[in-house]
Amino acid sequence: MNRSKHLISVVIPIFQDGERALVAARAMLKQSLPPGFNIEVIAVDDGSGDGTLQILAQCKDERLLVIQLDSNQGRSTARNVGAQRARGEMIVFMDCDCIPADDSFLAEHHKTLQSGCVASTGHVTGIDDDFWSRYQRDASQRRQYQHAKGAVCAGSSQNMAVRGSAFEGVGGFDTAFRHYGFEDRDLLLRLADVGNIAWAAGAVVYHLDSLTLPEVSRKMMQAGGSSARAFARRHPVAYRTLGYAGIDARLHPWLRPIGKMSGPFALRLAPHIDPMLKRLPFPLAKILVKSTCALVFLYGTTRDH
Repeated sequence: MNRSKHLISVVIPIFQDGERALVAARAMLKQSLPPGFNIEVIAVDDGSGDGTLQILAQCKDERLLVIQLDSNQGRSTARNVGAQRARGEMIVFMDCDCIPADDSFLAEHHKTLQSGCVASTGHVTGIDDDFWSRYQRDASQRRQYQHAKGAVCAGSSQNMAVRGSAFEGVGGFDTAFRHYGFEDRDLLLRLADVGNIAWAAGAVVYHLDSLTLPEVSRKMMQAGGSSARAFARRHPVAYRTLGYAGIDARLHPWLRPIGKMSGPFALRLAPHIDPMLKRLPFPLAKILVKSTCALVFLYGTTRDH
């Protein structure tokens, strides 16, 4: 595919989140671009079956392209469909519940890609100073540190830029990752086989979703299932480096009864812990969240065979 070197294509997957997707698309369209560059925003409705299309139609900007999938096929497929329609050599992926932290977001990714890398990732943080914003900021700083130490898959598809030619060359996101987790890490590791992955420290997105411990716990339990199993088989070294191997009952069968017993307990306890988080000292609250997430991830590994 002949891609324009002076066009930045932004792909935003959406599932039943039209209002925030509209905000995200409009924020991207207001970005300050490198001299001589244009932008297109590709919003992919992943079979929402609600009013998402009507909401997005409120944006009359011709640079916004909306694609509708007939059924919900998962974020990997939605992103791939968007990338296939992208005309720019620089493709940026951002989730619909995120917005750029400032108007230089795309320019920062472009500057990083110009250094010779095939992809770049950056910080994902909350927009205020409540517990979950601080927790996300702390997690993002940890990911940056992991990246600096050689863990090229530490970034997230919430905030990722990639050369279109490299994305095509490695086959895009693997749609076998149908459920939550690890599809972005898998892509980054495959991209690392063809070039360097950089951390664009100046390219920051705000994650606008109102997180709760029950919601985060359910996602971590899901991540421990088929997604973690596929990732561990393909990338065992990275799986260990990231710390997940130590809490996987498939790799450590002696953990299975612990996960079976403690996981459901942690899920029941999560709604009671959640309102306490904003009142507790941050270090203690963070330990509670990380412990809960570890237990439910372990539980997820016991439910997948």
